[in-house]
Amino acid sequence: MVLKKFTWPAELTLSLIGGKWKGLILHHLLAGESKRFGELKKLSQGISAKILAKHLKELEFDGLITRMVTGTDKPRIVYAPTERSRTLAPVLSAIRQWGQEHLDTYGDDAARAGSREEGWRPLPEGSVREPSPRSIPRDASAKPAPENPGSLTALTASPAGAQSGPYGRSIPDIALVS
Repeated sequence: MVLKKFTWPAELTLSLIGGKWKGLILHHLLAGESKRFGELKKLSQGISAKILAKHLKELEFDGLITRMVTGTDKPRIVYAPTERSRTLAPVLSAIRQWGQEHLDTYGDDAARAGSREEGWRPLPEGSVREPSPRSIPRDASAKPAPENPGSLTALTASPAGAQSGPYGRSIPDIALVS
């Protein structure tokens, strides 16, 4: 097992329950008794079977849920929260409460209304929107890589070996420097 080093304790929590569905899956399991796959799928509207299965495997691997096979003639697979996941109940409750309090500000309807008030309009068909400055990749050669005496290697871009990539963008070669 490869252990990841976290620089902030909340990073660990977010890596375990982050994303769109894991918190919701845990919420449903913590709210009642153990549940079958189909029950979780119905409760988590919009999730695909593939994604649900993937998240259940990850939650089981992380020790937050258990997968139990019951019955002998016709096996039933049920998922239940572990004691470790029960310690996340106050965290999930706080996240839910914050979301409930700010739903009017950040919800889909509020976001659409706010963007229209600020002058956002859909582009006419066939038009192209200019990319935002955040989405444009920075030239890696513009800033030298910071020197770190404790580091053995650093990544740097070599503009001389740049290749043309999809959509006509140049892709710099990446070289490993000791």
